[in-house]
Amino acid sequence: MKVDRIIELGNGHKIEFGTSTWNDNTLSVRNRYPTSTGGFSPRSSSEIPIEDIPIIITSTIENGYLEKEDIIRIMEVALEELKK
Repeated sequence: MKVDRIIELGNGHKIEFGTSTWNDNTLSVRNRYPTSTGGFSPRSSSEIPIEDIPIIITSTIENGYLEKEDIIRIMEVALEELKK
């Protein structure tokens, strides 16, 4: 993955956005967790295409895997983005 943007979440945990490893024309996102040697674990740091995010979010909500507080936070962020 060619990383274009990093969001630091603390303790080495990051969200990375960039060009996917499988296609130079596809944007992807990675939930990156560090290893003890400073690298990252490919098993716990999955990279997925951006276009998969909506179906992952909606399926997760529809199947009861998120707490109501998390759903509210997602909705608040989405509404703020729509106001821009």
